[in-house]
Amino acid sequence: YGDGELLCMLGAKGENCDFHSYSPRLAKLLQISFAKLLDSKKVFLADWKDNLIDARDSFIKMYNLEPKFADYECFLTVEENIKDNKLLNFYKILKNTNSKKVFVGPEKLKGVKEMFNIEDFITVPSKNAFDDYDSIKSKLISTLDDNNIYMFCCSMMSCVLINDLMELNQNVTCLDIGSGLDPIFSYKSRPKQPSQSLVHKYYRPILPDYLIKDKVQKAASIINNLSSFSNRQG
Repeated sequence: YGDGELLCMLGAKGENCDFHSYSPRLAKLLQISFAKLLDSKKVFLADWKDNLIDARDSFIKMYNLEPKFADYECFLTVEENIKDNKLLNFYKILKNTNSKKVFVGPEKLKGVKEMFNIEDFITVPSKNAFDDYDSIKSKLISTLDDNNIYMFCCSMMSCVLINDLMELNQNVTCLDIGSGLDPIFSYKSRPKQPSQSLVHKYYRPILPDYLIKDKVQKAASIINNLSSFSNRQG
């Protein structure tokens, strides 16, 4: 529950930084999921420092919760996290586990299928994903089984969907990855994210082969173009 989720829960108008709109229905479902999820000892609340901490704490007090906290950036591909192999090793374990993995996110992240050996990829719109909430929820529930691992990159709707699953089956693992995979397959979407070249170097042991080949082909194409230009000038 970051700033977007909290603003939505507070009744804000507009959209978050990923172009997902706030709405009364989403606000209500976020409030419900906040109260239910964080009453469980199996769920961690992301701890972060911002001017909305007071709002977060007021919801905690309102629902009489005692949540367990985890580092807000623990799954994120940010500069601090690629200084050692902790994040890479975590994602290696995730890739190699025998549990069924289901990913919920936009088409631009389709490369996660090979990166993490994803069995089911449920596509969501890159903007206003919550507009398709009911159909996405139905698809997600159809995959539900003990020991499944669910990865979410679908903005504010992630918290709601996680609550939907946990209400039906407590024997699953749900990971809200947020923007953590954007710099691998798409564009830099947050200030603290490294360049794509550094990201690809860091994740190379688990990256899909085509990403490496594409980079090599692009480099070769640039060299060939420069060579052709030089010959024409000569």
